[in-house]
Amino acid sequence: MSAPGPRTLAVCVDDFGLHEGVNQAVLALLALRRISAVSCLVDGPAWASGAAALRAAAWPAGEAEPIADVGLHLNFTELLDARAQRPDLVRPLGALIRACHLRRFDEAALQEEVARQFARFEAVWGRPPDFVDGHQHVHQFPQLREALAQVLRARQVGRDVAHRPWLRLCRSPGWAGWRAGIGLVDTLKAAVIAALGASALARQARRLGLPHSERLLGVYPFDADEAGFLRRWQAWLSLVHEGDLLMCHPAVPQSQAVPQPDVIAAARHMEFQVLSSPGFGQRLSQAGVRIARLAR
Repeated sequence: MSAPGPRTLAVCVDDFGLHEGVNQAVLALLALRRISAVSCLVDGPAWASGAAALRAAAWPAGEAEPIADVGLHLNFTELLDARAQRPDLVRPLGALIRACHLRRFDEAALQEEVARQFARFEAVWGRPPDFVDGHQHVHQFPQLREALAQVLRARQVGRDVAHRPWLRLCRSPGWAGWRAGIGLVDTLKAAVIAALGASALARQARRLGLPHSERLLGVYPFDADEAGFLRRWQAWLSLVHEGDLLMCHPAVPQSQAVPQPDVIAAARHMEFQVLSSPGFGQRLSQAGVRIARLAR
């Protein structure tokens, strides 16, 4: 009887386009085959300027298929481009959660904004996104997930199944994460994120006939040092089931100030050091985990 093959895990870098430090980290990690998805902020100041390099890195010359999915990171919490965005729809995370759950937004306006972000992605990338998720998980909130569903439904008309994006779900591993050694704070944070709409988004994906990821790994409060982050990775790797996605937020340190304040800059730099280290590949191999595109 042959030994089972390695478990596969989609590893996604969020916030491509936010600034050059994020973009450079993504390109370096793609070259090392340490990530398999890239989620893009289409209003970020480094999105359009970084797309060509991302295209070359995500589908290297000589490869039969891409090595990474490239998706849309829907944003309603950061005002990145006042000329394009509607400031009345952008709120800090807590205020956005309240407004969505109290259904205070105009539904047509939300649909128009979701459609605008899709269009801006395609105008630069030249094709639809491979997947859709949300900056700070906003795509699963009430009203926003409904606006997303309406836009996706309209976009599916007449399109081949192969062009339908997958959705990121934010299901928590639950107490299995705590038992694996993730820690109580991380476990509770993951549970709170899931409670904001993961089950409802899963039902929506089924109604739309869209593929989706399963559980969301990689949740922590951005306060870990390198040793703490590596301990978390050991726990996350022990939990991996088929279809799981692990989000991360690496960036390369920049000599110049970034256009937007980056409150998790220190965590981004630490994450890049861990993910790009020679020993990280060994950890994956020892855990029996292979990084792969979820679209496959």
